[in-house]
Amino acid sequence: MKSARLSSQFLRMETNIHYSRRAYIAVAGLLTLVGVVRVLIGYSHTAQAFDEPYHVAAAIELLDKHTYSLDPLHPPLQRIAIGLPLYFAGERFPTLAQSDSSNEPYLCAVGNAVLNHGAHYSRNLVLARLGVLPFLLLGCAVVFFWADREYGGAAGAAAVALFSTAPIVLEFSGIAYTDIVAAATQAAAFWAFSIWLERKTTRAATWMGIATGFALLAKFTSFVYLPAAALSMMALKWVVTRSRHAQQTPAYKQTVKQIFIAGAIVIALVWAGYGFAIAHVRESMQLSADSLPSFQHFPAPLGRIGRDLIVSDPMLPAPALIRGVALAAVMEKSEPQGYLLGHTKPGGWWYFFLVGVAVKSPIPLLVLAALSSFSFRRWWREGNWTAMAPAACAVAVLLVTMPVKINYGMRHVLVVFALLAILAGSGASYLWHLTGRNKVWGRAALAVLLLWQCLSTVRASGDYIAYFNELAGKDPSRVLVAGCDLDCGQDLFALSRELHQRHVSQATLALWTSADMSKMDMPQFEIAQPFHPVTGWFAISLRALRFGDLFHTTYPPDAFSWLSQYQPVAQVGKTILLYYIPMGEGSPQKTMGN
Repeated sequence: MKSARLSSQFLRMETNIHYSRRAYIAVAGLLTLVGVVRVLIGYSHTAQAFDEPYHVAAAIELLDKHTYSLDPLHPPLQRIAIGLPLYFAGERFPTLAQSDSSNEPYLCAVGNAVLNHGAHYSRNLVLARLGVLPFLLLGCAVVFFWADREYGGAAGAAAVALFSTAPIVLEFSGIAYTDIVAAATQAAAFWAFSIWLERKTTRAATWMGIATGFALLAKFTSFVYLPAAALSMMALKWVVTRSRHAQQTPAYKQTVKQIFIAGAIVIALVWAGYGFAIAHVRESMQLSADSLPSFQHFPAPLGRIGRDLIVSDPMLPAPALIRGVALAAVMEKSEPQGYLLGHTKPGGWWYFFLVGVAVKSPIPLLVLAALSSFSFRRWWREGNWTAMAPAACAVAVLLVTMPVKINYGMRHVLVVFALLAILAGSGASYLWHLTGRNKVWGRAALAVLLLWQCLSTVRASGDYIAYFNELAGKDPSRVLVAGCDLDCGQDLFALSRELHQRHVSQATLALWTSADMSKMDMPQFEIAQPFHPVTGWFAISLRALRFGDLFHTTYPPDAFSWLSQYQPVAQVGKTILLYYIPMGEGSPQKTMGN
């Protein structure tokens, strides 16, 4: 009888746990759905982000022409996602001569032609953005199940709440960019590797290969982040468990077999993503034996290999992948201009991404992620290295970005925000499960932090791109402005409405936008010239004011410093300043039609 009662109690306990986990999954699903709805609502007032036509052009080229030569600087996964809704809607690669693109790059002109085709601009822009939205679902799923596996269902639900309300996550889930695709697949690859490293089963190796393949197809940063995260987890496991497993004999043959299986899956997926293409090296790199590159940006051994390959010109698989990696390496060595804390500098700063994470994350997310460290001692004592794996991955990503010379924005480390959300779920669980006299204070603190996060994300609802936390101060353009951290051209629709409401018939514009301005319902306008004061209505983007970028041209950062003697009459959205300069106070400038 006693054993029967114990069995009945055990079954009831397991049933309760099962139903409790289902409840947490339902909460996480509801929170994810709310995030999706918020992204959809943002489509109508978020104008074309600067890189969107570039991604659209490359996507339609791949799907319509089955080539990938215009812009191989990004792997094709997100381009396929962006292009499929447009392709199914009937959009095809336009007939557009190089000379038709005027002052805008040909790739941008192609993308704008696709977006504006058939007077379906709004529809096409929405379709392109819908392509990346499923990866928000994937990101939320990874965040929940990773946190749930390590810290419990409540932590998983809290992690999704913090991830799905982070403005930077909603931002890149709402524009046709590469970054939510990369963040979701990279997080999945990190998690899959931690599971395989713990279990060393063929099934785990298979999932690791699949996740890694998709991450490599999402963004070239995966070629750096994945090895760094893997090494950090391997080191963490060795340090935490070395005394416990000193007597165990590693199954080297089984491990090698599983690595081979995972590697084969990765190669097959990546090659499939590039359409199983095969081409000669010179053809794929658009080179000839007479125009041999110097390979000065590559280490000497790689440079010699590159020259030998071009001379011998063998057939290689996925040629666009090779060209894309080469272009990315050259770009990294070029040390483009960076902007941080009001200063510009070629090559940027080693602490750029650290500052960016500090000011672009909601403070409750940072606080709760930091609170997870209070559990580290217990996990260490228990040998539970997997509970610390998200922290190890976040540290690894931030460490390998320190020497990076391209400071193009927090979007390149978006996966860090997923990892922080997972850790924050642990921090939320820590506060909730405090005991004794700390129980009430812990739960009250958790309630305050979650309410703070809620208010922060509601405050950002008008413009997720321009969100900064309280650490950035009143003028975040003096902290970050480039790389879609503040100004990505998102307020162009609002400027059009503002100028029409003020009955402005002509204006001078210094905007950071890639849009085809002839299709943007603007009054007659003149493009501003650097160091040339004007009179009348003048609209300038914060990126142009702080960094010198407007349309497709970069000027010195002080190109529009003459505006400092005037006060704007309005701020349009969060990124455009509108001035009216009376006659006699500037230099009259001829106005052109749009």
